[in-house]
Amino acid sequence: MTVSIEATLRARLGRLIGEELRACEAEIQRELRSSPVALIQDLTEYVALAGGKRLRPILVLLCARLAGGPAARAARLGCVVELLHTATLIHDDVVDRAPLRRGRPSANARWGDDAAVLVGDHLYARCMALLVADGDLAVMQALAGAMVSMTEAEVFQLERKREGQLGEADYLRIIRQKTATFISACCRLGGLVGRLDDDGVEALASFGEHLGIAFQIIDDSLDFDADEARLGKAIGADLREGKRTLPLIATLERARPEERARILRALRPPTAEADGVPAELDVVEAHRLVKVYDGVGYAVRQAAAYAGGATACLDRFPGSEEREVLGLIAEYVVQRDR
Repeated sequence: MTVSIEATLRARLGRLIGEELRACEAEIQRELRSSPVALIQDLTEYVALAGGKRLRPILVLLCARLAGGPAARAARLGCVVELLHTATLIHDDVVDRAPLRRGRPSANARWGDDAAVLVGDHLYARCMALLVADGDLAVMQALAGAMVSMTEAEVFQLERKREGQLGEADYLRIIRQKTATFISACCRLGGLVGRLDDDGVEALASFGEHLGIAFQIIDDSLDFDADEARLGKAIGADLREGKRTLPLIATLERARPEERARILRALRPPTAEADGVPAELDVVEAHRLVKVYDGVGYAVRQAAAYAGGATACLDRFPGSEEREVLGLIAEYVVQRDR
């Protein structure tokens, strides 16, 4: 990772929306502690306060500021999107049977799948109540549409995983619906609470979609070459869970038939063995082949192209610090943790 970009971004965010971020964080903590049920408080605080970067609230706040929207309402909506994001993380870890989240036991590993699913459901319901209180139908539609898209993508991904088929087009469809749609909705919310016309709101939403695709491609690439302590999970965890991400898809397209067979064996469940060879050896070999065929390099180049597309969406707006910082976020997304 280029430390200077992260440090510059952190400093500029602090100067530009530091007060709004603190207000948003206060809203988040207030909501997390609003339930009288101790398990709900314990589990949601454990996940939501574990050190995430708050990308989604930051995008709501920045886009609202660019659009001239009220800071207090933007902070409340930033709280909503972060709670929705927390709910998706909790449910994702249950589906993936993930033992770790940000370097420590996941909520499902600590409290069990049943508690994790129910508390995730509670967070979704609480967010709906907050949106009703906000009372803006366009905001509700934006987030509801994103949630529908995300759940459809989860099921489609599961379907493809069970069939053992997932190419680059399918992968891009999944991350667009699963990650980019939500990030796009966050940017759209910022535009909606401000004074932008329809074209301006759509430009921000398009920025978010391109940014979200770049973000997820890099997130998946980090599974092959990030520092484990910073990543918060073991390197190769996605591979062991049978996930076909872009670095792996690119490698499968370039590898020789016998190499492809090793990679496909690595994508089987962790207990599987083939030809008497432990599956873990296939995982190690698949990891090596991704490096040999520059699967990560291919993925990063694709991410950089999407990040460039995100920045181009900002050309519609006049020069401002908000626009500059949004562009810096697009740059940082590609270079983070590298």
